[in-house]
Parts: sequence; structure tokens; C-alpha cells
Amino acid sequence: MRTRNAIVLAVVSLSIALVACSKPKEGTPCKKAGEVKCLDKKSAVLCDGTTWTKVACEGVTGCMSVAGDASCTYAKEVGGYCDKEGEPQCTPDHKKMIKCENKHWKLVNECKGALGCVANVNGAKCDLGATSEGSECTADNEGNASCTPDKKNLLLCKAGKMVLAAKCKGMHGCRQMGTKLECDETIGDVADICEQPSSGDKYACSADKKMRLVCKGGKWAKDRDCKRCNVMPGSIDCS
Repeated sequence: MRTRNAIVLAVVSLSIALVACSKPKEGTPCKKAGEVKCLDKKSAVLCDGTTWTKVACEGVTGCMSVAGDASCTYAKEVGGYCDKEGEPQCTPDHKKMIKCENKHWKLVNECKGALGCVANVNGAKCDLGATSEGSECTADNEGNASCTPDKKNLLLCKAGKMVLAAKCKGMHGCRQMGTKLECDETIGDVADICEQPSSGDKYACSADKKMRLVCKGGKWAKDRDCKRCNVMPGSIDCS
């Protein structure tokens, strides 16, 4: 009798353990909002306050369980779950800029330029790869830059439109330098648009090498005549 009772108790204990270890199914009820349960290394179910919702997990950690508590590095993909409302981010392939809205990642822009999408603690920057001045851009990309396909101009997103920020007539044109876009303005012409420095003077040689130009009010103006104006590393030489 004692042996039989022991067997029954063992079966009951095993049943309880199996129930405790079972994984919640997507769409079934849950109570604790924000609770996460791993399904495997790359996926989990998340309690949205009423039901379990399946989410994708990414990165080295993916979905990880420690002492019964689970955490998921939510995949940054359009339509995927996110928990920081209003946060801008880049997709892992750096080709799209996305934003967290209503707990899901929403596409902001395709980042078709050479720089793609770059994210850091200050937010996300999207190189739109705009084809021409006047192309539309979103408010989330305000201040973001792009080189034109011919690499001759630098455009800037301002009030919903890509506007000409500078003409890049120097040897290097408009190009990607690390995580930034650089416009070579060492060569210019009088009245061309230039990027006005926040302090100090900025100089360039005229295309015919007969003048040194200075950036004033966002445009190149004559500074002085030269027998020959030369572009030197880090300076403009007017002899």
C-alpha cells in the first residue's frame, strides 16, 4: 500500500513539474504584462497584458532564461515588437531606418545612400541617397545628409525636402568617411553655396586657381587675387 501511494505521489509530482515547465502558447491568456518566456534561442512569447504574443529575438544573447526569468533582445525588423516608444533605430542590414510606435517597429525611410543607416546613443541617421534637390524626406530625418549620385553635391533634409547644402567641387567630391559624409569644398566659384562654419573663416580656391574664396553668409565670395591658388593639406595657399 505504501509503495502504491508513493508511486501515485511521484506521478502527481511529475505532472505538476511538467505543467510548470510547459511553454505558453501564442494567443493564450496571460496576466503579467511584460513577462517573457523563451520558446527557443531566437524566439519568445511576451505577455501584452492579456495574451501571449510571439516575438523574434536577435543577437548573441537572443532569448535567455536565468533562474526562471527570461529576457529577449527584440529583433529590429519592420512590424517586430519594441518597448521604447519613439526610439529611432536601424535594421541589422543598415538599409532601413525604423521607429518604435505603438510597441511595433514602423518603417521611416529606406536608406539607399552609401552611408546607409547608422544608429548611436544620439539616435539614428539615414543616408537617403536622394537623387536630386527637392526630393521629399520625413521629419524623423530632419538634418540628415545625402550625397547626390554624381557625388558633386551635398543635400540636407530640411522641412520635408532635400535642399542643397554645399557644392563639392574639390578632388574628392561628396564621399563617405567612416560614419559621416564629407563634402570637398576646396574648389568653388563665386556665389556657389558653401557650408558656413560655426566659427572662423573657411577658404577655397576658385576653379581657375586665380582667386582665394571665403565662405560668407553661406556663399563663396572673393577674398583676394592670387598668382596661383593651391589646395594644400589642411590649408589654401594663395601666392
